[in-house]
Amino acid sequence: MISKTFGAGKHRINLTAHLTNGSGLAVIVDGGERAHLGGVALASPGVKIDGQQLSNCDLWTLTVPGHKDVQLAEKIAKKLCLETGEPVSVSLGVHVEHATAQDINLLCENVEAAADLFLKEYLKDD
Repeated sequence: MISKTFGAGKHRINLTAHLTNGSGLAVIVDGGERAHLGGVALASPGVKIDGQQLSNCDLWTLTVPGHKDVQLAEKIAKKLCLETGEPVSVSLGVHVEHATAQDINLLCENVEAAADLFLKEYLKDD
């Protein structure tokens, strides 16, 4: 398991990745003022059919009604899948009460930064 934290106060993000020795990553991202589950994204390296790669990464999502967290979960799952070549699930939920556009941008930036910190550590062994 690898855990990374980025940001401070109501913009603090926690990312925890459960590792399977190259067979996939189960990632939980939470933070803000109240952690919750808002969406889940599953990304998998694209399949080959007749020796031809159909896509770099296939993606599926689940959304808790009324939440937009899945958009960020999708972005992070795809990024981690493309960088690692492994299937990746990302369960994500961050919340700041009465969030401004600036709050949302900072939360998104901090999630990306936490993912980058994870990748730096995870891929250093390769």
